[in-house]
Amino acid sequence: MNKKLLQTLNTALGRTKTTGVAPITIDALQKRLAEELDWLDACPGRESLVVLLQELAEAMRRARIVVNPGYSYLPDSFLLYLTHVTRVNPVEWDMPFSRFTKSVHDGAEIPFEAGTGCLEVARKVLSNRENEFIIETEPSLFEITFLDGELLKNVKLRITTYAELDRFKSTIRDGWHPLDQATLRLFGRGDTDGSIWFETDKMREWLTEFGPESMSDLVLLNAIYHPGRIRLYGDILEGKLHPDPLDTFCVNEATCRILSETYGVPVYQEQSMLLAETLHRDHEIPLNYELALKGHFIARTMLSVEALWPRRFKTSLR
Repeated sequence: MNKKLLQTLNTALGRTKTTGVAPITIDALQKRLAEELDWLDACPGRESLVVLLQELAEAMRRARIVVNPGYSYLPDSFLLYLTHVTRVNPVEWDMPFSRFTKSVHDGAEIPFEAGTGCLEVARKVLSNRENEFIIETEPSLFEITFLDGELLKNVKLRITTYAELDRFKSTIRDGWHPLDQATLRLFGRGDTDGSIWFETDKMREWLTEFGPESMSDLVLLNAIYHPGRIRLYGDILEGKLHPDPLDTFCVNEATCRILSETYGVPVYQEQSMLLAETLHRDHEIPLNYELALKGHFIARTMLSVEALWPRRFKTSLR
């Protein structure tokens, strides 16, 4: 394994903290790391991809460009969390690695989002590579051939510029702030001006009615504020106010645990995969609505928390 990557993993594993859905043990972290390393070791192209993403993130932060803390399905990888490509720990958020491996395959398109200037930095990092042959086939889309690849030989890397990230440059120095009680109170009373994803009148109405009690609750509201999922709000609110263990999907203790963070209603793709495994099915749970990528909405909520954090002790005039 790449020595720099191995050193990064060992250092990061020892510093890992839990702030997600539930406390986790070092044994759980090591088990997940072993699972992901087995996947990595099965193909040199996979290791090359992880190293490439790590180098991209590092180069952008050196250039004072903010990298999205978890874009698309990338937060489902513990390896990418340990190498600081993402800032969402999938183990503590109960996100199976299968969501990541299902998306990362030969011919897949890999998303990468960062602030203004990220494309220029990416072009520098992606030029003159030793282990990859890379062509920019259209602006911001790079076709990558891993010269030592086997199972993973070719992927496309999509670099997306999201200028809204520019406002969070202090995170390069200080890191992303966790949700504290003062900031949670701002969300709970709908005092969310400038929060990016929680500003609409409908979302403010939800916040005051729902009374979010945790980061998990905020992620949930963020995830269902979508044309394909907005109708789930009533069932979720009912589940929060009147928990019913006899829900359609809560058939045993394991399924109830999987659905506890969404009050008995499947919302996330990761939940569907865990339910399928628990119920011993070889397919995901069929639903008549679109499921959300949990890691993506955790990261989006992190942006909103960061936006409100500086004024958590200020009195709003709203």
